[in-house]
Amino acid sequence: MAQVAVAEPHADNAPDDDFSFTIAIGRCTPATSKEDGQMFIDVSLPTIPAQSDLADTAAPIPEQNAGLYPVASMDERRLAALIDGACLLFAYGGFLTLFGSLGGQFTFSKMSAAVYSIAFAIVYLQYFSLFTVFGGTTPGMMLRGLQVVDFSGETPSPRKLLLRAAGYILSAGTFFLGFLWAMWDEDELTWHDRISHTYLSSVEKLLDSEMQGTIHSHS
Repeated sequence: MAQVAVAEPHADNAPDDDFSFTIAIGRCTPATSKEDGQMFIDVSLPTIPAQSDLADTAAPIPEQNAGLYPVASMDERRLAALIDGACLLFAYGGFLTLFGSLGGQFTFSKMSAAVYSIAFAIVYLQYFSLFTVFGGTTPGMMLRGLQVVDFSGETPSPRKLLLRAAGYILSAGTFFLGFLWAMWDEDELTWHDRISHTYLSSVEKLLDSEMQGTIHSHS
């Protein structure tokens, strides 16, 4: 700290009280004070916190979804797909068991492989079509708390559900490329999502989206 003190010399006719003032450059004195006939003026600059302190005290920015729609996370959709896959294999196994009990024979030939593939496609189509059109969701989606909504966040119409059921065939018939497309899509949507203008969302994300929409409408 540098201090500069200037004191007026005594005059013969001056009063007994001395007066002096001090200009302090530093951090040790109060901003402005007057005591015992001395006035202190602090012209030091305020302390600027370091950038690391500002980073620590800054409020965390909430993580937002990058897409336009509150789509369920990839992990939730994968778990729902695994559950649906297990249910589908169980249904297909039941079909093969019924086929064998009715006198059918299992052989390893090209014709048999084609029949098995067609039978699996039929079971796949019936599984997703019936659950999607009549229930709006599959067992795997229900167990994971997911539901199908349209791009406006409402319950899809029967036409959109039919398009979604047909989109499942396209997404799976191209070696599941339609499902994998969600990894590159900017909104994490699949082919059947784009075709039917619907998507999978969780109840929590839908509620958050509705609350944000209400806040924005009142602001």
